[in-house]
Amino acid sequence: MSDETPEPTRKSTRRTVLNLAVLGGTAGLVYGGVGILQRLTEPALAFEPIAGVPGFRWVEGGPISGGSTIMVGIGSGDAAPDPTPSIGTQVLCRALFGPAPDPNRVQIAYFTDYRCFYCRTVSPMLADMERDGTVQVTWHDLPLLGQISTIAAQAAVAAREQGAYHAFHARLMGTPAIPTPPYLREISADAGIDGTRLLRDMRSPTTQKQLQTTAAIAHRFGFIGTPALVVGRTAILGAVDRRMIDRLVDAERRETSPGAC
Repeated sequence: MSDETPEPTRKSTRRTVLNLAVLGGTAGLVYGGVGILQRLTEPALAFEPIAGVPGFRWVEGGPISGGSTIMVGIGSGDAAPDPTPSIGTQVLCRALFGPAPDPNRVQIAYFTDYRCFYCRTVSPMLADMERDGTVQVTWHDLPLLGQISTIAAQAAVAAREQGAYHAFHARLMGTPAIPTPPYLREISADAGIDGTRLLRDMRSPTTQKQLQTTAAIAHRFGFIGTPALVVGRTAILGAVDRRMIDRLVDAERRETSPGAC
């Protein structure tokens, strides 16, 4: 028996491989062309100045999980914060982006609620971007959707004191579980932190001050829901996809004038 492949069969195989390569290349061109066409035809970003927040601007976002910064903390067993929280211009940047922003990365301040439906997509997306070194994200807990939101926010802020903020954020974001003390102790154990200290720190003046500072920033920018972001000098309220964030980051990098921060 001969091991040689008949000539017609070899030619047929070569034609099949060639056709598949052509189809693959054509598909790549088509999909690549669609991406290029999308970029060429998408409308330019329409920026508007924000009244009362000099150096910052506004761009329209998507749908939100609504609330009111006036309600932050109500229903948690604590006294309600100042119904008209305020924050001065001189301390706004530090409160917004933290005490040590990386000058080589675009800064993003992200405002989120653990009962926010749209935040379930935005949170992991921003975490991926931060891991890639694209941006530096400052995570702000803005509980607008009731008592459960407030308790979850208190737990996440308290966990930050033990270096476990991101572990708590990932577990609490979108979970149907109620953040009861036993559940929070379970998350603490999984994160390798002290659960008893966490429950105590949730009621600490430091935690309450952080939540009130976040509420004050949100109030000043007019964030009435979540998700909300400040990308460099641009504020946007509502659900966003990766393409929109990339566009805002690119716009910030192209800016030649100094921003407010």
